[in-house]
Amino acid sequence: MKTLILGDTKSGKTTLLRKNYIDLIDKGIDSSRILFLVSNRLEALRLKKSLDLTFSNEIKIYSYFGFVQSELKKFWPIVLKKSKKIHTLNFFPTFMTFEASQCLMGKTVDYYRAHGYLDQLNMSNEEISKKLLSNILDASLSNLLYTKIGERLTKFTIENNSDLYSEMNIIINKYMEKTLEYGTFDYGTSIYLYNNFLLNDENYINNFHKNINHLLVDSGEISSIAEIDFIKKVEDNLDNIHITYNIDGPYGIYNYSKDYFSDNFFNNPDYQVNKLNSKNYKFEDFFHEFEKSIFSSHSISPLSNIFLDLENDYKSINNKKVINKVFNLLDNGVSPSDISIIVPQTDIILEFALEKISNERGFQFNNISRNEKLLDNPHAYALVISSILFYNFEKITLNFDEMKNFISIVLGLDPIRSSLLTNYISRVTKNKFSLIPIESHEIKKRIPQHNIDKYDKIKKIFGSIPKETRLDEFFDLIYIELFSTNHTEFNENLKGCRELIDSSKKFIDTLSNFDNINQIDYEFIKFLREGAKASETLVELDERLEGDYLSISTPYGYINSGRSSKYQIWTDIRNKNFIPETRNILQNSWVLSKTWTNDKFSIEDEFEVEKINTMGIVKRLIKSCSGDIYIFGSKYSSNSHNQNGLLYRTFKKINKGDIYEKN
Repeated sequence: MKTLILGDTKSGKTTLLRKNYIDLIDKGIDSSRILFLVSNRLEALRLKKSLDLTFSNEIKIYSYFGFVQSELKKFWPIVLKKSKKIHTLNFFPTFMTFEASQCLMGKTVDYYRAHGYLDQLNMSNEEISKKLLSNILDASLSNLLYTKIGERLTKFTIENNSDLYSEMNIIINKYMEKTLEYGTFDYGTSIYLYNNFLLNDENYINNFHKNINHLLVDSGEISSIAEIDFIKKVEDNLDNIHITYNIDGPYGIYNYSKDYFSDNFFNNPDYQVNKLNSKNYKFEDFFHEFEKSIFSSHSISPLSNIFLDLENDYKSINNKKVINKVFNLLDNGVSPSDISIIVPQTDIILEFALEKISNERGFQFNNISRNEKLLDNPHAYALVISSILFYNFEKITLNFDEMKNFISIVLGLDPIRSSLLTNYISRVTKNKFSLIPIESHEIKKRIPQHNIDKYDKIKKIFGSIPKETRLDEFFDLIYIELFSTNHTEFNENLKGCRELIDSSKKFIDTLSNFDNINQIDYEFIKFLREGAKASETLVELDERLEGDYLSISTPYGYINSGRSSKYQIWTDIRNKNFIPETRNILQNSWVLSKTWTNDKFSIEDEFEVEKINTMGIVKRLIKSCSGDIYIFGSKYSSNSHNQNGLLYRTFKKINKGDIYEKN
């Protein structure tokens, strides 16, 4: 049986698919013979937690990325046999962390820019590296060979930058050659290997059908072309295929595969259609009018539970009204977990104010669209400064504040005494900070003896550790020596320090495979100081599912979390990044799709993509809110730039008079 389950946001599609999964197992079908693909790792965890099975074998619930990596591990010998570019014959493939892949791409970009490549770009090497990695991923998700990326962008972008894209592709090709040669892969390379070597191998396909009889796919509207090709490859020999599809449409980079899905499934008579009735009747007229408005000058009718306040002059006024609205809701008995703030991008000032409210009122606050920086944890921060002092990296110089903070954390000193000791070290070392003997009688008078003793102990520990000690081993030793005596602090900071130690080990193990990467310890510390994010653990994913907290997130972060709210507050919606652009000079996900056949990607095409994307985002946000939505905007950004994004221009057409109570 082949079934498409259609419905809009929150109409029960996933619930029905989960029921189908349980029904198959209740009928005696081995769970290891059912493959269940979901949209992301958070959804996989959510689904597994919701199952109440009396007995089952292996549970095969994955995101598409998770499935691909699992298959590469199981069938690695096939890939090694078929690929002529992989020279390192490991028993298993190595999957790079984001930091490692960006470091490797960054080194490649550094080399070529030093030889005159991409000199027309006014961007940092870090920015370029991220965009090139995104291009590889986009191409892989579309089953487009990475060697064709530059050619596609040259042909389809508005600007005539053929030399730029030719140089860009040389860099991409070199990066891919290196990762393939050493058997060490990021997401994009992993998908490339799966599509080109496993899916094209008869023995692999036969083995797949021998072990899998049933396929369930959730959120087909955000399936990539590569995932759709996988489904088409295996569907004919399966007993059951059930695919859900959100009729509110795709969003983000998945816009480019919507027609591909339609051609392969909606127009396929083998698939039965099960359409769920919408539970969101009150929104239908609004969205019909909103869609007409976004594609024309039509003025739309209001929706009673949407309140607009879009004409504030400055962002500071905008933020003040957001904070007042949060206070107002909380004072009227609304639970913090029923309030979600949606922002176009990180807003440190607003986050600080919301966290302060949360701390004062005794509940949690969480940014669900970004992980914390590894260095946000004070003890992890102290470990990193310790490593800089210990290894004396040639290209890293500590500043006064870093040394002062380190002393404050490890010695438990107040800011005044920490500054005093840091000033003393700075004078003696001439701003080249190190752990020197404290010989000043004045300093010894001002700083308690037990703090001096601890300083001397740290200095002695540093002297006892061999200089050739690996960074992750150094972190382990220092953490135990410095913090294990205070059990409360030890336990509170264990998670952040373990993330640091684990990340450093993975980073070093991965990049040690590459002959041309020297000073790997230095490279890792450099990434940390540039703001590397902590990897999201299963515990953190679980907390995101179960947590009772006030949340802030980007639109994408909110949607991907699967969160529902009673009240939403959208802020800074005049900012064009509320719905991010689909292209820039080095990227265009749309034209990297193999479904794109036009000669040029015109201004009109760009607007069309932006409008479709806006509809997909807005529908999902509004339909995941059961109560009121408060929407704020300011005329000027924090940098005093005028803001008139598409979403603002559309909402401005709502004719409601004095539509928002003044705070």
